[in-house]
Amino acid sequence: MSLPPLERTAEESACAEALRGLRRRSGLSLKELAAQTPYSKSSWERYLNGKTHPPRAAVVALCRLARQPPAHTLALWERAETARNRPPRPVVVAPVSEPAVVPVPVREEPPRPEPTGRRPFLRHARTAAVLAAALLCTAWLVMAGPWRSESADADVPVSSEPEFACYGQRCTGQDVIATRCGMHPDMVSTHRPAPGLRVDLRYEAGCGAGWARVWGQRIGDVFTVSAAGGGPQTLTVPDKYATGIRLHTPMVATDSPEALRVCVSLAPGGPRQQCYPAAPPSP
Repeated sequence: MSLPPLERTAEESACAEALRGLRRRSGLSLKELAAQTPYSKSSWERYLNGKTHPPRAAVVALCRLARQPPAHTLALWERAETARNRPPRPVVVAPVSEPAVVPVPVREEPPRPEPTGRRPFLRHARTAAVLAAALLCTAWLVMAGPWRSESADADVPVSSEPEFACYGQRCTGQDVIATRCGMHPDMVSTHRPAPGLRVDLRYEAGCGAGWARVWGQRIGDVFTVSAAGGGPQTLTVPDKYATGIRLHTPMVATDSPEALRVCVSLAPGGPRQQCYPAAPPSP
């Protein structure tokens, strides 16, 4: 049985939990996090599970990808940084050979001649040792349970069968991250309207809705996704903070991914509006 690292502080655990929440909100896998940040997939696995305290820049990058203000998470990070620099306390670990320690009745043996006053002391010492071992083992089991499950799930989304927050017309105009529709979507098609710009049409059958995901956008670019029988949904790149990251249009309801269509109007000076229907993804 694997046990959690003893040097991990409560502050570091709180910081790691906050980072896992941001990862869930971003809808990105560890591989996608590594592709959009200077940190590797294995580094993100250690940061999210509390095995390694992350650098401050990694916290800021994750907040940006999750579209969350970094102030609260950075405060948790600073408390963890302070706590991990405190002098460590000595910890005594009792050997554990079984998952649990169950007290067993002890058969009393015939008394042996001992100096007066010694037997009561030894009997109390044995009782204290058994109780201490049982308490330590129970504490380890309680701590190891949630840590082990976090480690096992570190490289996959939170649930293989997510509970979506909307379906069909209720998803129109909604955000793919907030509704959890962006956790396991299908890729419908990929288009490259201009050098460095990529537009993906994506679809989630569990939500009955599709959207466009864009990379490499510039200030002023406009992306509109639509489907037969549904109102279009538009994303406009407002400022420099919305560049250099992946963005999503709001969702549009449809029963068929083949009905999706995206139109791209690039910033002034770029090509005129171009529209792309659903098609097999380009290589």
